[in-house]
Amino acid sequence: MPDGSRARSVVEAIRPFRWRIAVTYVLTVTEDLLSLSYPWATGIAINGLLAHDYRMIAPVMIAWLLHTTIGCIRQLYDTRLYTRVYNAIVIDTVLRQRQAGVEPTKVAARSAMSREFVTFFEKDMPVVINTLVSIVGSAAILFYYDLAIGAVVALQFIPVAILNRRYMRRSLMLNEGLNNQLEHEVQVIDAAQEGAVTRHFAEVRTWRVKLSDADAFNWTAIEALSILIFLLVLLRVAYMANVEVGTIFAIFVYVRHVMEKLDMMPTIVQQLMRLKDIRRRIEAGNAADAIGAVIHSTDPDKRGPQ
Repeated sequence: MPDGSRARSVVEAIRPFRWRIAVTYVLTVTEDLLSLSYPWATGIAINGLLAHDYRMIAPVMIAWLLHTTIGCIRQLYDTRLYTRVYNAIVIDTVLRQRQAGVEPTKVAARSAMSREFVTFFEKDMPVVINTLVSIVGSAAILFYYDLAIGAVVALQFIPVAILNRRYMRRSLMLNEGLNNQLEHEVQVIDAAQEGAVTRHFAEVRTWRVKLSDADAFNWTAIEALSILIFLLVLLRVAYMANVEVGTIFAIFVYVRHVMEKLDMMPTIVQQLMRLKDIRRRIEAGNAADAIGAVIHSTDPDKRGPQ
């Protein structure tokens, strides 16, 4: 095999596990749907307790027990599955590329990149699924409770999509700049020249600050929009007639669900753009360039109430 083993080999190594990976995503969606039912079931329980009907506690207890059981099964299953996936990928990467005469440092880099892809399927994809299920599911339930509230919350999706579309392009550009700088790190450290080392890490710091600033501005814009939407929902609830206490509780929990998940969008975009740049570098054969992106990648700080 030529030196330019590409990320396609990673995809090929994952392919035999595709149905088992699909099973874990089905469990994830089921877990998310049960979690989504909590506010609705809790609202029923509150209304039932206020009416001294203690049978209404049953739905929330059943949902909670099912959610806990499936969550436990998924975690046990995930650990066993993804350790096998990683082993298959890293063994394939090491053996094929060493047989092709690829330098050990490049093989090590590509092995690290394999871990990055497995982490994406194991950790990042469930977060994306959870975010989508929570946003779409909560909005749909809000339409069930009140059309006006559902419409107001759904309208928020348009400006958020526009903001994240713009942020996506900027995040990719900034990740490329950071990774371009990091690809020179080994040479800079090896040269051990004080001036070069100082300049290198100053540039790395600058790129990280730019990434953090872009993330902060995007998050702030989304949060400001959420404040406006929350105020409109408050005003709408104030004028709703004959609404039960449990229903009001459920409405505001679902509104907060939507807002919390929208707050996570900048982090998700950042993760996806980082992975896109890393994959591009592997596919171009620049594994040595990509190793810095794996070692030095950072998750954006979580902001706002979760």
